[in-house]
Amino acid sequence: MAQMTNHVLKIQVEQGSFRSRLLRCLETIGGAYRVIQRSGALKQQDNHQSNALEWIEIGIPLHREVAETRNWIMNSELTQYKGMSVKSIKQRLELAGIYHNINNQQPDQAWANTKAAYFRRYKVSVFHLKALRAVPLRTGGKMSSMHEQQPDRQSPLWKRLERTAVKTLYALGLDLGEVLINAGEEGKFIIEEIHVTPDARDDSVVPLFAQAMSSLLDELHTFSVVKPEILLGMDPEFLLFDHGNRKVVPASRYLNRQGEAGCDVLRYRGRKLYPLAELRPAPGREPSEIVLHLLHAFRSAQRAIPDNGLLWQAGGMPQRGFPLGGHVHFSGVPLTGELLRALDNYLALPVAAIEDPGSFRRRPLYGNLGDFREQGYGGFEYRTLPSFLVSPLVTKGVVALARLIVENVGELSLRPLHRDEIYQAFYTGDQKMLRYALPPLINDITSATTYHRYENYISPFLEAVLSGQTWDESADIRRLWKIQNRS
Repeated sequence: MAQMTNHVLKIQVEQGSFRSRLLRCLETIGGAYRVIQRSGALKQQDNHQSNALEWIEIGIPLHREVAETRNWIMNSELTQYKGMSVKSIKQRLELAGIYHNINNQQPDQAWANTKAAYFRRYKVSVFHLKALRAVPLRTGGKMSSMHEQQPDRQSPLWKRLERTAVKTLYALGLDLGEVLINAGEEGKFIIEEIHVTPDARDDSVVPLFAQAMSSLLDELHTFSVVKPEILLGMDPEFLLFDHGNRKVVPASRYLNRQGEAGCDVLRYRGRKLYPLAELRPAPGREPSEIVLHLLHAFRSAQRAIPDNGLLWQAGGMPQRGFPLGGHVHFSGVPLTGELLRALDNYLALPVAAIEDPGSFRRRPLYGNLGDFREQGYGGFEYRTLPSFLVSPLVTKGVVALARLIVENVGELSLRPLHRDEIYQAFYTGDQKMLRYALPPLINDITSATTYHRYENYISPFLEAVLSGQTWDESADIRRLWKIQNRS
């Protein structure tokens, strides 16, 4: 009989009616649970009553022999969040580019002070990177008197509500909760309230969370049974810059929107422009294979761009107003908050420590921590990184680290970005502070089970990161890639 992996969600929650009803609801849909640990009591600032936190463990009963148990840790920063000041919460949201109206006013009072505009309010329930519902509210936090339906899940409104709520909780280290969002007519979404524990008085909300937890376990179980092949891809961008005229030349002059080497959109003052060149090499299994595919895409771009006098520039923002991204694509691995946080700490943080000092200017509009997008091929792209085409050393380090992280995510548990000073350093470009956090991360990387497979690519990258040097975004990347100009 084949051995199986037992997947277990370990979720930190507040004691109380939501926790009790959640566990009862899980029983009805076939889940198994138990309380495994209690933390010390905490005092809430609003009513000064003790409200202890505890860990609950949720798993699917397995009837076969279990080879190992894989624990997925969720909401681990709830203790830290409960101890954060309002000032610290505000700062985190602002650094991540999230508008908020979190203050000492009552929500209705704050609402009454902005009568000039039309607002819609929604309570968005979130579990593990997904919105479970978006309930329209009226002033006072009650359901709309018109019994307005939730937005269609395929509508731009739903997608933006989901993205805003997920981003808000992720910025605070949380994996579940409810976020009250003010959606104004001018397109600005403002966070009004954050509730780390859903309101159990709402009969419909607890089953949604229970079903979401059960579905996540089913997904993790399916990955361990099917064992799909892990593939990595990328779509890094670069600019064409006319140094003599000091102008960016639109990539659309030479490249089509589709293809291995194409142009990508950039929205400017409501207009769709296509100034960015983008390489879309075929995905690969191993870092060396991915780099070979990238070289093929480089040659496609070289054939399509005849003007050898143009500079090819990469990085975060080689020219003001032109932010560049280096998205890494994953398939064959489950998208989890744990994986995103590992990528933030073990990949995005080292890259931020070596990037051009001006590269951080792309944040927070682009390059937020934990930025992801699910893709139609069944995988997802990690969107936090700048364009890592600046050199072969950096590119090889990025793809090899990405592969190592997805293979060893359970071993990579350090989260320095949860500390306020490191989180702030990432968004403000304080590379000295970022390098201070590196040694323990690098020790974890070099101790990972499969590090030896990727050492030739990762070791030179880590040496460069520790050296304190940074890349030069003004340089022509063709020189380091040895892409020769045609005569």
